[in-house]
Amino acid sequence: MLDTRGLVIGELAVRDRLISRDQLDEVVAMQLKGGFSQPLGSLMLDHQLLTRPQLDSLLQRQKQVLLDYERTLSVSGLFGRIAIELGMIDEKQLAAAIRRQLTLDFDGERTKIGQILLSMKAIDASQFWEVIHSQGVFKCGGCGHALDNPRFEKSSIHCEKCGKPVLSLLDQ
Repeated sequence: MLDTRGLVIGELAVRDRLISRDQLDEVVAMQLKGGFSQPLGSLMLDHQLLTRPQLDSLLQRQKQVLLDYERTLSVSGLFGRIAIELGMIDEKQLAAAIRRQLTLDFDGERTKIGQILLSMKAIDASQFWEVIHSQGVFKCGGCGHALDNPRFEKSSIHCEKCGKPVLSLLDQ
């Protein structure tokens, strides 16, 4: 199962220029091949991409980043897990989306996993809506109507009653 903690430590290592993006991609591929049985930090240490003091420092910073990240998650944080359960994406696609989300977050851009999966073309607009709808009742902010069969347009999902856009399909 995907361990987002490893993705955070990997992004921190790239951001601090301790490893390259290509090196991170390689070690994530190794982790995936091993069924996520070994933590990413441990793999980076084993492959001499990081020293023990570097890893220890990253682990300390990772704790704060994860606390901050968890505070920003809402029900939509379940989006990736639901998409996997519905057979729309796999763990590798979710890992790539989370890595992109973390990179954007580090750059100050808050983008939701569903929007990232759309931009990656891992899911389409109807699948996006299926995951949102499976999380419970979604009401239009304009008229309060509980959406059931919204209208899809290029960049957003619109309320079937009032026609106003209710969800963006674009990663901001």
